[in-house]
Amino acid sequence: MNVNETEARRLAMLQVCDSVFPVGAFALSNGMETFVQRDFLRRGPDFEQYMKNYLEVAPYKEIGQMVIAGRYATDARLSERGLATKLIELDELASALQSAREIREGSERMCTRLIKLADQMDAGCDQHSPSLDLYAELIRGGRCRGLHSIAMGLYAADHAPDVRDAAIMYGYSLLSALTMCAAKAIPLSQYAGQVALHDSFPRLVRAVDIAMTLKTDDLGISGAYLDIAAMQHETLYSRLYMS
Repeated sequence: MNVNETEARRLAMLQVCDSVFPVGAFALSNGMETFVQRDFLRRGPDFEQYMKNYLEVAPYKEIGQMVIAGRYATDARLSERGLATKLIELDELASALQSAREIREGSERMCTRLIKLADQMDAGCDQHSPSLDLYAELIRGGRCRGLHSIAMGLYAADHAPDVRDAAIMYGYSLLSALTMCAAKAIPLSQYAGQVALHDSFPRLVRAVDIAMTLKTDDLGISGAYLDIAAMQHETLYSRLYMS
């Protein structure tokens, strides 16, 4: 790829990771609101610790799912049929590992919106997303549920300069969403939130590098307490967020 094409691909990935991209990511707290109401998250240092714990788990959850999907789609040894088989297996496993109903359903809605928007954007500039199109076909045929993290990995394979670069952008979008949630739910000052976000960058890169080494059997290694908090969120007395 020449410089212009590389930058165009990076911008395409930045667009789908941006907070204004309308898939609904910023309506979800992923269980954080439970920690707020349990008084575990009250100050900036509490949120910094939460971000640290989140990034210890993320390689085995969303970031890992995204990276593995992207690696499958960029593997030249896989035929279209072989890729479909791999995606079905990954979709089944990732769906089963997502214990909280609201998180799973939220991810499915975000996946549907991402696929629809990507299709419209590709049509507008005469581009093609073969990996994401294949996943959409599997979802329509009832062979996959459709998860946002997997769709992001496939979009990255079709559009981003490389999977690792895309995974760092995707990870940043996850952390940015959590920071916005914390600012409203704790509430946390914008300054404290941005400091915690900035300080998390080295851990984010490490999390992505761990994810790049994983196999599907490594997914779901940890994160039970975050899943429990997400399930408890479903019955909170009052809520700001959908999950």
